[in-house]
Amino acid sequence: MDFKRNQSNTMASNTFVVTNPCISCGAVSHVQVDEDKYNEWQNGKSIQDVWPDKDSNWRELLVTGTHGDCWDKMFGPSE
Repeated sequence: MDFKRNQSNTMASNTFVVTNPCISCGAVSHVQVDEDKYNEWQNGKSIQDVWPDKDSNWRELLVTGTHGDCWDKMFGPSE
């Protein structure tokens, strides 16, 4: 996957913030992730396998920048 960051700031030795605009509203989000897990995802491991404890809205925000509420407005609530 090709995930483009608008900016990233190192916060600790193994975490950083990824910011990206929502594809619907354009708002920028800040997502703190474990750097090692982020690298696993970027190297081809599925996001569900890297972060099984995170909900689908969190993962969608990281993948596309889309907020859960914005997704629901565009496509309706998930079943």
